[in-house]
Order: sequence, then C-alpha cells, then structure tokens
Amino acid sequence: MSRKMKLQLILGVLITAVVIYFSYVVVKSLNINVIFRSDINWWLVIVSVGIYMYSNYVRGLAYSKGITPDMDDMTALEVIGIGHALNMVLPLHAGEGIRLAFFPAGYSVLRRTKLAIISSLSDAVVVIIITALTVPFARFTDKTLLKAMWILLFVCVGGLLVATVLIILVERIRNYVKEFLNISLLKMLMWVALSWVILIAAFWLGLVAFGFSMTGSVQMALAVFVATNIVNLIPASPGAIGLFEYGTVVGLGGLGVEKSVALSASLLLHVIQYAALLPMGAALYIKAIHGKYGDAVKKARLKSGDGTPPAAANASNTTDTTHTGKED
Repeated sequence: MSRKMKLQLILGVLITAVVIYFSYVVVKSLNINVIFRSDINWWLVIVSVGIYMYSNYVRGLAYSKGITPDMDDMTALEVIGIGHALNMVLPLHAGEGIRLAFFPAGYSVLRRTKLAIISSLSDAVVVIIITALTVPFARFTDKTLLKAMWILLFVCVGGLLVATVLIILVERIRNYVKEFLNISLLKMLMWVALSWVILIAAFWLGLVAFGFSMTGSVQMALAVFVATNIVNLIPASPGAIGLFEYGTVVGLGGLGVEKSVALSASLLLHVIQYAALLPMGAALYIKAIHGKYGDAVKKARLKSGDGTPPAAANASNTTDTTHTGKED
C-alpha cells in the first residue's frame, strides 16, 4: 500500500472518530424527552423523515442533472448527503469543506472548489427568493427577522448585479466562471429550488404530526423556513442547535403559538432533521469510503513483491515454460 493511501486511510479513520464523538455529544444535547410527552403522530413523523431524505436526493440532482452532468446521481447524493450530515454534528458548517473529498476522483481541486462555491451561492439565492415570496403568505410578523430578510434580499440582488458587471467587463473573471455560465446553471437553480420546496413539505408534515391543523401548518412551515434559514446563516453550533430552536420559536410565535408549545415543536422538527440526515449520511459515508479505498486496498493486496499482480506473473511463467519446452 502506498504511503499516500496509508495517510488517506488514517485521515479517514480520524474523521470518522471525530464525527462519531460529536454525533454522540450533539444528539445527547437534544432534550428529546420533551416531545415524548406530546401527542404526536409518529407515522407522519416517519413519512416526514423520508421526505426530508428525498429532498437531499433532489438537491444532489442539481449537480448530476444540472451544473455537472458528468457526475452520476449516486455520487451527487454522497456529496450532498455526507456534507449535510457532517454539518449536523460538526461546528461552523465544517461539512461544506469536507464534502470536497467526495467529488469524483477526476475532479481537480479548483473544479471542486468552484462547484462548492456555486452550490452554496445557489442555496443562498434560492432561499432568499423563496423567503421573499413566502413571507406575505406566511404572515410573518417578527420585525427583526423581517428586516434581516429584506437586507439579505437587497444584498443578494446587489451582489448579483455587481457579479454580472464584473463578468461582463473583466476578462479574467469571465474566463474563470464561463464554464458554468450556461443552461446547466439554470437547471441547477431549478433543482435546488425544488429540493427546498420538498424540505418545506417535510416541515409541514412534521407540524401536522405534532398536532397542528393541515391548513395552519402550511403557514407555520413557511414561517419556520424563513426564521431558521436566516438564523442558520450564523455558522456556530453543530446542526444549529439552539439557533434552530430560537428561529422556530420566533417564527411560530409570530403566528400566535405559545413559546412552550413552539419549543416542543421545534425539537420535533430538529429530531426529524437528525433522523433523516445522520443515518443517510452514515450509510453514504460508508459506501463512499468503501468505493474510494476498497479497490485501492484490494489492488495493494494483490500486488506481488515486485509490484506485478499474481495473475500477470502466472501468465508470464506459463509463457516462459511453454517457450522453453519448444526449444527443448
């Protein structure tokens, strides 16, 4: 086994150990006993978890069916699912950086970085647009978060205008991004938007499972989406623990939900996130590691002392023996 492969395996083991430790700490810090005291429809919760998982699959299609069609759907799901799962257990959105390792092996570091940046920008743009469109329908009333939302919207629009001008006028920047400025980028944005809509549906079903009405839960899900995504811009605790609960309480509070009830609902929604992302991320991580290093390890074991696979060596010996027999 090469030295590089040994270092990669050691790094993989270390990352795995860190993730397991943080997973234990994070899940333990969620006071899920609160939700077990409530009358919850757990069948709907299970469906909500499944929908949340599916939203990640659709989000992955933004790569394979959008910006980089040479990537297969499963690899795209690994990149998205593993990154999101790591964000739930590691602080400071560390999963966004670690997911770079799970892009196809043929992708250069520069291309991986470009795709990660475009992915993050696409999420931000779509979230802000959906937020701006849904706030009036959600009847969201919290003035502080409304002000933050409008500021983000104007910053987003201004940033897009500045970026457009720079791309048009500065050749170096234009050459840097031109490989992605095509119809594939529009397709990516469409898949990203669809994934967020499906995620809102998971929130809606989770709130229905908690006991809210089906019609009222639509506004509540939109309010939760608005509030939690604004506060989640702060790269702090793993899985935005504390921040997510605060955003949910503020969002539901603007619709007249009592703080204690809103807190219990926020814990249920957060548990749905963890129930969806951690098992899926763990399964995808194991699959990715097996695919990434499994073949290399097998090849290393198959190689003989001089670096020649045994099958090739046997074939060579057979040829030599046959040739010698002819000479004799």
